[in-house]
Amino acid sequence: MHTTPYTFTSDGLRLDAALYETTPDPTKPVVLANSGFTGLKHIHPERFARALTPLGYRVFAFDYRGFASSEGTKGEVLLEEQARDIANAATFIKRQLDLAWNDLALLGWGMGGGLVLQASRMLPKVGGVIAMNGFYDSRRVQRALRGEAGLRDFHAWLERENDRRARGESVGLHDPFEIYPLDPDSRRYVDEVLRPTPGYEASVYLNFAQSLLAFDVEHALDHLEDTPALIVHGAENALHPPEEATSLARNYPGPVQLEWLDGVGHTEWMLDDHPIFQDAMRRVHAWLEATWTPAA
Repeated sequence: MHTTPYTFTSDGLRLDAALYETTPDPTKPVVLANSGFTGLKHIHPERFARALTPLGYRVFAFDYRGFASSEGTKGEVLLEEQARDIANAATFIKRQLDLAWNDLALLGWGMGGGLVLQASRMLPKVGGVIAMNGFYDSRRVQRALRGEAGLRDFHAWLERENDRRARGESVGLHDPFEIYPLDPDSRRYVDEVLRPTPGYEASVYLNFAQSLLAFDVEHALDHLEDTPALIVHGAENALHPPEEATSLARNYPGPVQLEWLDGVGHTEWMLDDHPIFQDAMRRVHAWLEATWTPAA
């Protein structure tokens, strides 16, 4: 796989990016692959690239502001800003490769699944969107993960922290997974696979909590009525419950295909040689092949 480094600008910040290709086929769309909110381009986006580039796709990926070598304040993680980073990445690679908008597919993993839907509101009509193991209504997910009593406790904690901040006290950085709780399998994957990865950092300022609670893309999809979507979701996902996928499919206004990955949860299968990952990539490829009409 050949890698070409790039940088592009998002809200005045220079973000680190790369284009991956093996045997590019100009009749196939370029896939803009996006990680979850603390991910790095050389983790899951490169994993997608290693699977897709031998099939003729070019894959573009980048690091969100504040992560790895991208400019921005470390720990200042706002989902609305990450969505703008995706939209600016799409604009950049469309111009760089002289693409039609129809020749660009937005792929989002985990929290990136909702982010690509939000980013698509800032763009002309793209060729398609792929949401993998995402969530699309943050309050619904928080309630599922914490329960009603736990959600009340979380809001009470957030109110206390905001009060401290309003009084001028420093509330510092937090483990994001105190705000965005992980199920045991996802926690194990984060600790054993992600944290040891060079450059991976996972600390956030309190603003992340407000941004997360406001994240609701499922009810702002009217602009996608002519855009095909693929939803891929672990049938036993304990982090982003299967209801997230079924609810998105139910509310999606355009042509939509929902693919279940039986017997797996959120992340434990995200390894190049895992048969479920390979199966998921075959399904993505089949959908792209069946869906895409190259721009004239």
